[in-house]
Amino acid sequence: MKVSRRPSSHGGVPFRAARGRERRAISPIVATVLIVAVTLVASTAIAGFVFGVFGTSTNSAQVAVTASPLRSVDFKSSNAGLSFTCGSPGGSFLTVSNTGTAATKVTAATINWAGQTNSFSTATGSSCAVGASGSASATQNLLFTITSKLLTDSIAGGTFTGSVTLASGAVLLFTGIFQ
Repeated sequence: MKVSRRPSSHGGVPFRAARGRERRAISPIVATVLIVAVTLVASTAIAGFVFGVFGTSTNSAQVAVTASPLRSVDFKSSNAGLSFTCGSPGGSFLTVSNTGTAATKVTAATINWAGQTNSFSTATGSSCAVGASGSASATQNLLFTITSKLLTDSIAGGTFTGSVTLASGAVLLFTGIFQ
C-alpha cells in the first residue's frame, strides 16, 4: 500500500504553482507601523478630551485687573465711601480688561490693607459692565470716591492687595501701591 505524505496537486495545479497565487499578508514592518500610528492617534484623542487640550467653543470672559497706584488721601478711616462706579480714569481707580468672547459685570471689590479687608460694591443705581473683547466697554475703570473708607488710614508708599469679583463668581486678585 502506497501512502502519500503530501498530495501532489491542488485542484489539478501543482502545489508550487498554486502557492504563487495565494494571498500574501502585509509585511510585519508595515503592520507594526500601522498599529503604532493607530495607537498614537487614539491616545492623542483620548488625552485631548481628558486633559482639556481640545477646547470647547463656549463664550467666556477672560478678565484681568491692573492696579493703578491708589491715592492714599482718598482712603482714610474717617471717610464713609464703600462703593465704586465705572468711568473714565481719574483719581483712584483700578482698570479691568476683558479679552474673552463674553461680557461680564463687576459686582464687588476688596482692598486688603494693614491686615484688614475693606469691601466695596457698585454704587447704588449703577452697574459696571465689562464688554467682550473688541467692544467699546471691553476695558473699564473702577473709580473709588475721594472719600473711600478703609478701616486703617492708608500710607503713601504702602503696598495693598485686593480682589475684584465678577457676576460669574470669578475672583481676580491684584496688588498695588498707595501714592
